[in-house]
Amino acid sequence: MEFRNREGNEAYAFSLPRRNRAPGTSAFVRARDEGTKIEHCLRSILPVFDDIHVIDNGSRDDTAEIVRQVRETAADGSKIRVHSYPFRVGRFGPEHDETPADSLHSLVYFTNWALSRCTRRYACKWDADMVLAGEQRDAFLGLIAGLDGGWPAAWSLAGQTVYRTSEGSFLVPRGEVNREVRIAPCGYPARFHKRQHWEQLIRPRWLRTHHFAPVCFHELKFLDEEEFDHWSTTEFPSPRKRREWETFQRLRGGGAGDVDMGAVRRLPPTFLDDQVDVAGRRESHGVRPVRAPGSGRPVERPVHKRVLPRRMPRFLGIGATRAGTSWVAAQLSSHPQIRMDRKEIHFFDRKLEAPAPSGSARDRIDRLRYLARFVRARGGGRGDARGGGRSGGRIRGEITPAYAILEPEVIRRVADWMPDARLIFMLRDPIERAWSQARHGFPRWRGKPLESVGREELIAYFDSDAVRRRSDYATCLRAWFGHFPREHFFFGFLDEIRERPEDLMRDLLGFLEARVVVADAESLRKPVNAAAPVRMPGWVRDHLEREYAFNADEVSDLIGRTVPWSR
Repeated sequence: MEFRNREGNEAYAFSLPRRNRAPGTSAFVRARDEGTKIEHCLRSILPVFDDIHVIDNGSRDDTAEIVRQVRETAADGSKIRVHSYPFRVGRFGPEHDETPADSLHSLVYFTNWALSRCTRRYACKWDADMVLAGEQRDAFLGLIAGLDGGWPAAWSLAGQTVYRTSEGSFLVPRGEVNREVRIAPCGYPARFHKRQHWEQLIRPRWLRTHHFAPVCFHELKFLDEEEFDHWSTTEFPSPRKRREWETFQRLRGGGAGDVDMGAVRRLPPTFLDDQVDVAGRRESHGVRPVRAPGSGRPVERPVHKRVLPRRMPRFLGIGATRAGTSWVAAQLSSHPQIRMDRKEIHFFDRKLEAPAPSGSARDRIDRLRYLARFVRARGGGRGDARGGGRSGGRIRGEITPAYAILEPEVIRRVADWMPDARLIFMLRDPIERAWSQARHGFPRWRGKPLESVGREELIAYFDSDAVRRRSDYATCLRAWFGHFPREHFFFGFLDEIRERPEDLMRDLLGFLEARVVVADAESLRKPVNAAAPVRMPGWVRDHLEREYAFNADEVSDLIGRTVPWSR
């Protein structure tokens, strides 16, 4: 596929082929004035990738010279290729929004041009301020080495923000972990598209997305540098970026001495060199080692002094109603590591009173009421080789699909209680979803078979706010995206439960950082809480297609995957 720019510069026209790449994985690193970080970045990933393409975007410091020195002096330096992209690129935010996607100055055009430099079957977007975690090097190398051996897939990676003070020490705030899809087959089908405020990798529907569970890289921010000048605004649209901005300003203004070490842990001044020179080297600085699920390797976790935040659920299933959430709940509740109460406890939509001030006595009582649901919850159904089901249950969670339509002030409270929660959102054709809700709801809640319901009553049901909002996925997601970053979400489709249930569960368990313990094929294909099979009348479909004309492309853009329906 040929890409040409509106400026007519043929030297920077490019193509993204659909196939016939050499086996292996390329990394592309976009760099502008990254002289203080680029060496550690490159040396950390040189042992992992087959080749590394550094795209210098008009750096005014010594970034390009440092890259050349690493290429000449490092043992694997021949893997590095240096490219120049000399055009000014619109910064994130309003500048990006105002720049046409086919312009040389567009972040989308620049990123796809960088992607076109890669020569291998897979490509990884690796930023110049990212350093591969030494303790995860072997596991990550195993992931990269195995990409060519299976079906094509994309992979999301998790990173922890690390701040360096002017004194040279490193601080790690609790909860500042972000997840983003960074690895995908290299070619036209998986490329970058323009989104509001930034660019995003859009994958085709058939491309599965897996999650590399442990935190595998550190995202560096130096307090003595301007770390947000690649943004054209300080009114950041994402909660994650706002939280980073607030942490950066607080640490820069107050200094390390004012930091609450219950929320921030300090790393040694040799932290960066340790990641590059000694894989797996560990220091004991108020940190206790635990084992990462499925990896067999210890990872560092801070010792928290406060009990309530640590006991809060790790995941919530928030939607959508009649989109396979009962099936997901059944699979997760039988997992030996997962602790769940019954499905749909409806705490935040029915049992929670008006929001109390954060930290108040009533707020603490509400949290304790919520946590009580998990004290008596099941601790895992299927046993495992290390001691049976009741020994697990450390991953707490609940699934209440009605949470999809919570009001923003309630979502804010959820985020206040559980800022690191992982959110599961299952989707289904919105018209089929509404019809399934009617097939299930009328017999169960109104005590009448659906065939006996009159036309006017059925239309009033579909037009009701409670039913219509549940099919308006874009509005639901925008409300939640206002309080949680997109990388905290897992999106699945009812179609995947029907067609590829084992793959779906493997991806979901990886997202939750649980061991991959998947039920047998017969159990996976057994329907759970299915509605009675009643055929949708033609007039119902006509009405819903007219009234539920939700934009499928908008949902695809929001979730980063092509939805399996169109409107």
